[in-house]
Amino acid sequence: MPATRLPSSLRLRWTLGLASALAVVGAAVLLFLLGMDDSGDARPVPVPPSNIAGRRTACLTGDTTEAGGRTDTGAIWAALQDAARQRPLNVQQLFAPATTGEQALPYLAGLSAQHCDLVVAVGPAFGQSLATAAQASPRTTFVAVTTDGQAAPAGVDAVSGDDTRKAAEVHSLALALAASER
Repeated sequence: MPATRLPSSLRLRWTLGLASALAVVGAAVLLFLLGMDDSGDARPVPVPPSNIAGRRTACLTGDTTEAGGRTDTGAIWAALQDAARQRPLNVQQLFAPATTGEQALPYLAGLSAQHCDLVVAVGPAFGQSLATAAQASPRTTFVAVTTDGQAAPAGVDAVSGDDTRKAAEVHSLALALAASER
C-alpha cells in the first residue's frame, strides 16, 4: 500500500493549517454558545431542587433533647406521615442540639433553604427564633408547637392543647399545604 504524501507546496500547507485552525475555533465557539442559558451570559443554567415530583414539603424540627422528652413530638410526626400517605406531600424531620433561639435560627433557615413549605417547630428554643425566621423567609409557613401557658411567637401560628389536638391541627395544616399550589 503506498504511503500518503503530505503536500509539499508551502502555500497549500499554509491554507490547510488555516482551515484547520478556523474549524477548531468555530467548534469551540459553537460549544460555548450551546452551553449558555437564555440570558445570554456564560453562567451555567441553574439546577432545580431534587424534588422532581413537585410535591410540597412539611418539616418537623426542634431541639434534640427537648423534642425527645415530649410526648407530642411522636404524635405530630405520625400526623405528618399520615398526611403524606393521604396526599402528595414530602415530610422530613430535623432535630438538632439547640438550647437557645440563636442556636436554633440557622437550622430554621436551613429548612427554609431546603424548600420546606411548612416548618413545625417543637420546644421553646426553636419557638424563640420563629418570628425572625418567618420574617426572613416569607414563602415558608412556620408553626410553633406550644405547651399550655407558653406564649406563641409574634406573627407565627401556634398549635396547643393535648397531644391529640396538636397532631390533628398539624395534620390539617399539612393536608391544606398539599392541596395548595406553589
